Amino acid sequence: MNKTLEYSIHHFCVQVLKLKIEPTSTIKGELYGASIPIYFKDEEYSFYLFFQKKALNEIALVLLHEELKEDGLADLVKEIANQIVGYTKKLLNDTNGKDEFKLGVPEYLGHVEKLSSIKLKEKFTYTLKDSCFRIGYKKL
Repeated sequence: MNKTLEYSIHHFCVQVLKLKIEPTSTIKGELYGASIPIYFKDEEYSFYLFFQKKALNEIALVLLHEELKEDGLADLVKEIANQIVGYTKKLLNDTNGKDEFKLGVPEYLGHVEKLSSIKLKEKFTYTLKDSCFRIGYKKL
């Protein structure tokens, strides 16, 4: 699942949006979050996405050609969750040869102040221009 998620992040940011991302280890500041589940048989994997406001606005400039206000950022972070984790689900189903992975509905988490309160099995953190974002998951 790790390689598939990493590929999906790269696909969305680099191939679709044409933005340069670089791996990093830390993320700080005010973050906007969303979560979205993938179901596989009787298992559930919960994916979490955390973006600095500046990272979301960089993505908004590419997609919508404008920066967004608070309510627009909520919609954007959920749509990014759909795009990245939805593509992860598609690739997992393609590899599996069956349609056993199902995507849930994204949930906006609002402003996330303590990332340490959400324990992730795996996490991937990137810089995007002068901002950062993190995407990770855990099995429930």
